[in-house]
Amino acid sequence: MNFAGHIGVENRKHKRWYLMMYLRVYRQDNKELLGHIVDISREGMRLVSDKPITLNQTFQLWVDVPKENAARQHIALEVESLWSGRDVNPDFYDTGFRIKNINTQALLQLKLLIDELQF
Repeated sequence: MNFAGHIGVENRKHKRWYLMMYLRVYRQDNKELLGHIVDISREGMRLVSDKPITLNQTFQLWVDVPKENAARQHIALEVESLWSGRDVNPDFYDTGFRIKNINTQALLQLKLLIDELQF
């Protein structure tokens, strides 16, 4: 799928990395699985989900990060949904998010996640 027509894609300042595994992303308010991370940067991420996600909405999320020989880690993020479209597999949707108001700890966790799981 070509995302060149979506808002923000042509304005990206930071490279996005694809991860070796699709990490689960949950809403903090109701613990509902929102989707799985396809790619991520320090400024945003793309999720794949089985249903469309409302655009121009702010979400409080946590990323479920499995750790080998340790308890799962969660990275709390505030994000805004910017664009959405059908995935390559038409049973799924891709949604682009901008990360907002990220604190120093979450930014460090995100950087470590990218370093550990990128390919």
